[in-house]
Amino acid sequence: MAYAAVTSLKGTLHLHFLQSQPRLPLQDNQEIVNSLHENLGFLQEILEKSDIAYNNSAMKDLEAQMRDVAFEAEERIEVELSSIYLQPSSIEACLLRLHGIFTQAVKQTNYLKKKFIKIKTEKQIAKGPSITGVSLLGRMRQGGLLGSTSLQPADPERENNITVSKFSKSASKFENRMVGCDKLFKTILDKLTQQSAEQLQVVSIVGMGGIGKTTLAEKVYKDPSITSHFYKQAWVTISQEYTVGKMLGCLIGCVSESSDKQSSNDQGRLAETLRKRLKDQRYLIVIDDIWSKEAWDSVQRCFPDDNNGSRILLTSRLREVAEYASSGNSTINLSFLDANESWNLYCNVFGQTKFLSVFEQIGREIVKKCNGLPLAVIVIASLLAKTEVTVEKWSSVAENVSRYVIGDSNDACSRILYLSYNQLPHHLKACFLYFGVFLEDYEINVKKLARLWAAEGFLRAEDHRNMEEVAIECLQDLVGRSLVFVSKQSYNGKMKTVRIHDLLRDLCLREARHENLLNVIGDEKLPFYKKKISCHWISATSGFDLLPLTKCFHKSHSFHSFYSYYSVSVEHLFSHFKLLRVVDIVCKSYHGYGVLYGLANLIHLMYLALRYSTYASTQYFDLELFEHLNMQSFIVRGADATFHSFEASGIWKMPLLSNICIGHIVSLGTLSVVHRNLEIISWLDPMLCTKDLFTRIPKLKKKKLEIYNGYNRNNLDCFL
Repeated sequence: MAYAAVTSLKGTLHLHFLQSQPRLPLQDNQEIVNSLHENLGFLQEILEKSDIAYNNSAMKDLEAQMRDVAFEAEERIEVELSSIYLQPSSIEACLLRLHGIFTQAVKQTNYLKKKFIKIKTEKQIAKGPSITGVSLLGRMRQGGLLGSTSLQPADPERENNITVSKFSKSASKFENRMVGCDKLFKTILDKLTQQSAEQLQVVSIVGMGGIGKTTLAEKVYKDPSITSHFYKQAWVTISQEYTVGKMLGCLIGCVSESSDKQSSNDQGRLAETLRKRLKDQRYLIVIDDIWSKEAWDSVQRCFPDDNNGSRILLTSRLREVAEYASSGNSTINLSFLDANESWNLYCNVFGQTKFLSVFEQIGREIVKKCNGLPLAVIVIASLLAKTEVTVEKWSSVAENVSRYVIGDSNDACSRILYLSYNQLPHHLKACFLYFGVFLEDYEINVKKLARLWAAEGFLRAEDHRNMEEVAIECLQDLVGRSLVFVSKQSYNGKMKTVRIHDLLRDLCLREARHENLLNVIGDEKLPFYKKKISCHWISATSGFDLLPLTKCFHKSHSFHSFYSYYSVSVEHLFSHFKLLRVVDIVCKSYHGYGVLYGLANLIHLMYLALRYSTYASTQYFDLELFEHLNMQSFIVRGADATFHSFEASGIWKMPLLSNICIGHIVSLGTLSVVHRNLEIISWLDPMLCTKDLFTRIPKLKKKKLEIYNGYNRNNLDCFL
């Protein structure tokens, strides 16, 4: 999480010390803050542009050091800022301590810069992709795990001399485990063999790891209608790190009549040889598991187009790569299995369809937890097939599906799922892990997610773009990488809600905990108050006593609760959690009042979403506000949440506020300034919609009006 930590610290420095009119002029400290900001920019660029492999041990150690240095420095800076803003009399002592923090951080980041340069020099890393790991279909795993990479030893006969006839006759043991793709299978066959399109065409299969792309492609490759239609066939599997020379040599070996190995390192000569071997031949090339546009660009010129119906079939997890290479609309999106298809696959693994009632019930429960991912069904069913047939042991497996599927990062299944995470650019890793904050099977509102990411501080600021736009672009990238899935779209086709597969959520939980980013309360066997680590994100999935939290996680940045608490408990929590940036909770009223005096302590707060579930005959609640200079989203919902002019005076002192949503806004107070960032207001009394209001809020894009006749005030669409 080095990138998230460095970006967050850099943003904190800019927000408090480096604006054109700094909130806190540092005088003698200004130069050292500039140096620290410059160093952080260098480290940020290292992580964005470094071509060092993700599994390089020296680089992994360096990234861990970057993370720890940045998180520790930011935490100490924020503590001092809290003291300055809450106790102005202590400013001199705080500034002295800040100077020491800045000085130490500059020394540490200088050291990190030098260490990176040393690593780069020692490894002699060349620019551009580092390439190894090309394999033939003969190297594909025996047993046919859906969508997996080549993990089993090579078949020497296939590797050295693979001909069309040998391939077509070697049936996969697991071929009959392909279920739920009959229509797609026929669609791909039609696209590959249609006589009406004689020019060379590319067809791409795209989907998440483990969904069955390779298995579907293999079934197509071996189908008799394919082997009889094409004169030459070749299959190459490309990992993330590949060499063009090996890839070309592999393809030449597939389409050659002789078994002579191509030992030349001259890529130009190899490319020309391949082109000559394919010239005037109707060929089918399968490029399995391609990860980059560059990999495609490096070989596509080797495939001649003789207008004879030749085809190329690609598989990829990355939609961008698949669409880039595909001809026209020839992209096949592989979706999850439905309940019946998943059960049929489960039965295929066992080789039987009849089970005793109790074991069928357990089996169906297990299949349901796999959420339609073929790889997960096969892995867990294969485990059960070797497990003693007792209710106790099968039930144990059913209770721990995710642990058996991704419990060991060295297992084949784990490697497939982790591959997509490990290959993420640094700026997307924190975005992805943040999905662990939400409940299982939770549909996440896209606008809410974008605002949460922006408030957390791990998105890089870009000129002339607001953070929500940057966040949406990151989310679209995750969707394109088949890690996040769109659940609902708005009328104009934009993403409205998204979700994540349960196994990927479990991966998020594991990695986020490993990085000391997330603690999910209610999902831990070890009592949380015994833990000494300090996590940045806290997610409460069930009811618990809030008091122990103040002993362990008082330096956390965000607190999410899907369980409602009495206001007095939350007030006590806020009085200790002074570094919170994000608060997203549900509160019960207490004796008719919902009083959150503790908000005044949260000077770093950027996102407040507070929903009141009122059980008493409450007529109003009192919300004490501090001048939250960092606040971006201010959301308070409840059956009797009414906003009067007294509270409104605090709103206009929040210069970064862009979204305000309150149950009933009857007054906005006196507008004495022009608010440059406010874009959304909900729910606004129509009487307040005046020309003066809109003049003082020039960027207002969206407003929701409170209309009493037949209108449901409790509409939660604005609770974002």
